[in-house]
Amino acid sequence: MAYIFPEKIFPSALNKYIQCPFRFKCHNDRNVKAEFIENPESFVGKIIHLALENLFDIKKTPINERRNQDIAQIIRHLWARLPKSSWNSACWNVKERKIIFGSIEQEKAFGLKAIAMTKNYVSKADLSIIPLSLEDWMQCSVGEFMIAGRIDRIDQNSESSISVWDYKTGKLPFYDSIEKMIKEDIQVPVYAIIASKLNPFAEKIRVGLIYIKYSKVYDITWTKEELKEVESRIIDIIKEVKDNIDFLPRINTLCPWCEYKNICPDKDKIKKKDSKVEEVSW
Repeated sequence: MAYIFPEKIFPSALNKYIQCPFRFKCHNDRNVKAEFIENPESFVGKIIHLALENLFDIKKTPINERRNQDIAQIIRHLWARLPKSSWNSACWNVKERKIIFGSIEQEKAFGLKAIAMTKNYVSKADLSIIPLSLEDWMQCSVGEFMIAGRIDRIDQNSESSISVWDYKTGKLPFYDSIEKMIKEDIQVPVYAIIASKLNPFAEKIRVGLIYIKYSKVYDITWTKEELKEVESRIIDIIKEVKDNIDFLPRINTLCPWCEYKNICPDKDKIKKKDSKVEEVSW
């Protein structure tokens, strides 16, 4: 394996390490190709992110037009024009989308679900805000390392505070508080640190997750002083990653969906996704 410790550390990569060191190693190995296939949920997630970016971008949708904006039309427009990746401008065509969703009828059902979810969120959201940034790639240094990420939205609340938001389009999390979530998910702390360093005027940084389908928010507010402890924790995790020489697999509940499961040394221990169902006899 041609593993190389990355020059920039992304929260998604750190989460991979926390879940399974072997997965992190594969992710940073130039000779290993991930077996990722677009699925309905990931497709819908990308569409909703783009739709909200369009809605809150004052260059695309003036503030006084947000409330009357047809979010369904925005989603339909983006649906037919979704790029296959950030480095491939080609869009998913009708035949390819049929493969992703299984059928035209199923694609329509997912599309209507995406519209309903987004409408629900927009109906309750504060549409008067002027974001400092939308879907921007950002980076900063922590100790000897560089952390980076694409932050969905940063709002300025006052002359000394900001809010950093990440949209979630899936189910509600298992944990009932963000304090419990961030013990196993590095994304929120990393985004808070980046936003704080790039917006030095902010003495308070509110950061959280917005679950679009439920209009549910999990958030936490840190002061600059409190973020120093958070930053130390992130640095310690990155140092652990850098010093690791074994990168042993760690079997967990997400293994059946891992893009590297076919080359995992412990693949025989992974529980199969599709267990046989014994139908009723009546």
